Amino acid sequence: MKSIKIPENQIYNAYLIEGEDMELLKSSAMEFTAKLLSRDPSSMDTGAMPIYQQRGYVSREKWADSVRKRVQNHEHPDMLEIMPNKPEEHPTIISVDNIRDHVTDTVAVRPYEAAYKVYLIEHAEMMNPQAQNAILKTLEEPPEYVVIMLLAVNADAFLPTILSRVIEIKAGERDVRERYAEMISEEWAQETVKLLSEIRFRTGREILDFCTHVSKDWKVPQGSLLGFLEIILRDVLCYKSTSQMELLYAQDSVNVIIRMASAMSYEKLGQATDDLERMLRDQTFNVNRDLMLENFLLRLRDTSI
Repeated sequence: MKSIKIPENQIYNAYLIEGEDMELLKSSAMEFTAKLLSRDPSSMDTGAMPIYQQRGYVSREKWADSVRKRVQNHEHPDMLEIMPNKPEEHPTIISVDNIRDHVTDTVAVRPYEAAYKVYLIEHAEMMNPQAQNAILKTLEEPPEYVVIMLLAVNADAFLPTILSRVIEIKAGERDVRERYAEMISEEWAQETVKLLSEIRFRTGREILDFCTHVSKDWKVPQGSLLGFLEIILRDVLCYKSTSQMELLYAQDSVNVIIRMASAMSYEKLGQATDDLERMLRDQTFNVNRDLMLENFLLRLRDTSI
């Protein structure tokens, strides 16, 4: 199984682990957490009984195995997990109340049994500005035993003051063709390609209906849709510049790519790319995502006429 190497020679109070595969980020962070929580706090006191003996284990290895299993089962008292609000739907935001209740109001409580107290914040890019400012206070003066791990797919969503106080670790990106092949098997991606192929002829009502299907019926995560559109626009620009179909990632959408490349000038392509980058930056803030997507597609339609 793939994993992300997190240095263990020196432990920091805050990490930002960025990558496209959230499951990989979580599994790697939990593996690192298990190692942290297996460290013996009694080793800091030469006269103290080893932790494994205090807990009734016959060896340090048995103790470490117990820690690892409890971390994997999400049962360790010194590992706290924070997720976006309403996780049963596609992630929306991590609110300031979420951060206050689970991080800032609890950091003063020392670890129950380990040398560290670890906070895993899943989809940390979903923290709104108020939540980021709330956690910033902890990042500025963290207790020595606190380790905060921000797991994110988009580091651009963070305030500069957050980025200046974390150790950044970036996972290797998945092969773009692999990502595209995975997404194009989904109905929403196929319908997106169909919309793009006919976007010059679509009415505002039809575009609005598509945006509603994306969020309400298909429940497509915003990051997935924007990532898909990013691949398409990259291919359009690539084909317009080179006319070489073999360089395209979206091989089964070549006709759409060629049609869009023919209809859009370099200036219009640049505008569309800028719009998409803005959406990628703003997706974590309190904006109407349906409206944001609708405006992008309407502008794309108008640039293709």
